[in-house]
Amino acid sequence: MILQIRNGLPVVSLILDYRGRNVTVDNIILDTGAAESLIDWEAVRVLQIETDDDDIIVPMAGIGGRDYALRKQINGLQFGSYCVRSPYIDFGNMDEHPGINGLLGFDILSDGQFVIDLESMEVYQKDNR
Repeated sequence: MILQIRNGLPVVSLILDYRGRNVTVDNIILDTGAAESLIDWEAVRVLQIETDDDDIIVPMAGIGGRDYALRKQINGLQFGSYCVRSPYIDFGNMDEHPGINGLLGFDILSDGQFVIDLESMEVYQKDNR
């Protein structure tokens, strides 16, 4: 998968599946410094995500300060050809970062054993090249 650069940051797209609805979310920053992946609520409005009793409120902290996100299990996540069934994803507010719809964090990158090749500007799974 070719990395796109926007405002000096590497961005990718993800496909999320929630209760039979799918949405492609663009402008996701590939962020090896984020422990957990985070998706902006507004970017997935079409999924009509509702809170359930088993959802978890988690603190999130970064350069922009501290806030809270909703950790929710969704049906699936796809990043290129890599598919994850029933992942937990954090959903939160990213209003302070216009044009950014989320962070693809270390949780997904490490589980998928992704290699980030900055010379060729590609991201691929270790055994799938």
